[in-house]
Amino acid sequence: MTVAAPALLLAISAFAAFALRKRVAGVAAFGLGAIVIAFTLVAITPVDTAARLIDLDLRVSDLGRLAGLILLATIAMLIVDVLVDAPAYNFFPSALATGAVVLAVLVVSSPVVVFALLVAGLLVPVGTFTFQVHRNRSVEAAVRHFSFVVLGGSLGLGALALAARLPKDQPATTVVLLVVLLFIAVALMLAAIPFHTHAALLAGEAPATALALYFGVLVPVTFIAFAGILASSGLLPEIVQVSKVQDLLLGIGLTSAIGGSLLAVGANDLRRLVVYAVISNLGSALVGIATLSGPGIIGGIATALVTGACATQQLLAAGTLERRAGDDRPNVTHAPLAAGTFIAGGIAMIGAPPLVTFPGHFFVDLIAYAISGFAGTALVAAAILLLIAQLRAGVRLFAGSPEGWRIEPRPVAGILGGIILAALLVGGIVPDAFLRPIAAFADEFLKALRPL
Repeated sequence: MTVAAPALLLAISAFAAFALRKRVAGVAAFGLGAIVIAFTLVAITPVDTAARLIDLDLRVSDLGRLAGLILLATIAMLIVDVLVDAPAYNFFPSALATGAVVLAVLVVSSPVVVFALLVAGLLVPVGTFTFQVHRNRSVEAAVRHFSFVVLGGSLGLGALALAARLPKDQPATTVVLLVVLLFIAVALMLAAIPFHTHAALLAGEAPATALALYFGVLVPVTFIAFAGILASSGLLPEIVQVSKVQDLLLGIGLTSAIGGSLLAVGANDLRRLVVYAVISNLGSALVGIATLSGPGIIGGIATALVTGACATQQLLAAGTLERRAGDDRPNVTHAPLAAGTFIAGGIAMIGAPPLVTFPGHFFVDLIAYAISGFAGTALVAAAILLLIAQLRAGVRLFAGSPEGWRIEPRPVAGILGGIILAALLVGGIVPDAFLRPIAAFADEFLKALRPL
C-alpha cells in the first residue's frame, strides 16, 4: 500500500481541490501541501519495494523514483507560478490529477494499464486548455488535443491488448503490424512530427502554465512509459529480429529531430519556439531508444527528463514576458529576470556543458554515429538549428533595449527558472546521481531485449 500511497493521495487531493477551486489561495496552499507530502513519500520509499493492489503489480524502481521526484518538483513550481503571477483556479485540480497519473504510471507494471493511465493523464489538461479564463483560451485547441490523444490511445491499447493475448511464435508480419501501431500511437501522443499539428495549435492558444504541465511533465513521463512498455510487453526480442521495425522508430525520431528544429528556427513567438524545441529533443531521444543500446537508452531517457525541466523554465519565462509586454513584442525591459532565465533555458535545451543536459545528448549522438553516419550528422544538424533558433530569440529579446533595466514585480518566473538552472548545473557537476537510476533501467531493458 505504501507504493500506491503517493498516487492515491494526489488523486484524492485533486477531487478536493476541484471542489474548493474557487478559493485560489487556499486551494494552492492545499495543493502544494499534497505535493510536498507525496514527494516525501516517494523519496523515503525504498527501491524495489513491491505491492499488489486490485490485481495490479506495483514496484518502485530507481528510474521511477528519480522521475517521480523531478516531475513532482516541476508541478510544485507550476502551482507557485500560477498562484503568484497568473491566478487560475482550474489549474490546481489539473496539476494534482497529473501528479497522481505520473506516480501511478511510474509504479504500475502492466503495459496495458500504464498506457490507459497515460491516455487519461494526457486528457487531464483539456479542462485547463478549454475552460481557462484567459485571453488566449481555445476550445479548438482542446478538441484537437483530445482527438489526437484518443486516437493514439485507441491504437496503442488495441496493439498492446492483442499482443498480450496472442500466443508466442507469431509470424513476423503480425509482430511488425503490432509494433508499428504502437509506435504510431506513441508518436501521436508525443506530438512527434508529422503528428504535431495539435501541439502547434496548443503552442499558440493554450496558457503558458498549461503548456508547461503538458510538455514539462506529461510528455517526459509518456516517453519513459513508452520505454518501460517496450521492456515489459515482450515485443523487444521480435523487434530485434525485424530490422524494419527498428528503422521505423529511427525514422520517426530523425524526422522529429530535424523537423522540430526547422520549425523552431522559423517560430515567430517564444512559446512556439519552446514547443518545437521539445519536439526536436524528443525526436533525438527516440533515436536513442531506437538504437536498442545501453548508451542510447540512457541518453534518450536523460534527454527526455531534462527537456521537460528546460521546457518548464522557458515556458514560465515566456508567459511572464508576454503578460508584461501586453500588445507589444516581448522584450528584456518588460521582465529582465524572466528574459535571463529564458536564455539560460535555451542553453540547457540544446545540451550545452556543464549542465546535466549534456550527457544525454552526447550519448545519443555518439551511438547514432556508431550506427549510421547519416543519423549522427542529422542529430548534430538538429542541435545546430536549435542553437540558431535560441540565439535568434535571444537577439529579439534584447534588441533595442535601453541601458537601464528594472526588475519586474513578482519575479516568480525568474526565481523558479534560477532554481531549475541551479539544479541542472549541480546535476552536471555530479551526473552520477542522475544517470545511475537511468542506467539501472537500461540494464533491465537490455535483459528484456535478450532474455535467457
